[in-house]
Amino acid sequence: MRRLPAAFVIIAAAFAPWLAYAEPAITIKAVDLKAQAASDAKTVASLPANTSVDLVERQGAWVQLRSGNDVGWGKLFDVRLAGANTGSTKGGAKSLGDVLGLASGQRGASVTTGVRGLDGETLARAQPNPQEFAKLVTFQVTKEQAQTFAAAGNLAPREVELLK
Repeated sequence: MRRLPAAFVIIAAAFAPWLAYAEPAITIKAVDLKAQAASDAKTVASLPANTSVDLVERQGAWVQLRSGNDVGWGKLFDVRLAGANTGSTKGGAKSLGDVLGLASGQRGASVTTGVRGLDGETLARAQPNPQEFAKLVTFQVTKEQAQTFAAAGNLAPREVELLK
């Protein structure tokens, strides 16, 4: 019987945790995979909505995704874990999605995104966009629809103090 070289076993053991942390996910919209975790990085592949991917790593608002031979970075909010509603994993161990806060509807307060490039002068020059406002109005719901949605999500009212 042939024995594996010790160096191979050591290298395989070193990479085993990384392989174990890849977790199945689904793109919820079309995603351009980037070479680095940045919007202006080179696009290495484009994935349509509802593509099965493996979530490998997270950096801020970016997640590294693998789909077949394609590996790249996509935005955190463009993916949903495939087993987001299945509860905890065997033995109570947390899944990568639990650790990263990606379970559907369970994102923690530490997950943030921001808008860059808006200063006072830019905001002062802003002009209304009637077409976008008309589109926004189409998202309006009645009080009853909002209450039904809240009840379905087990949401409860709470008081929030005004910021001063």
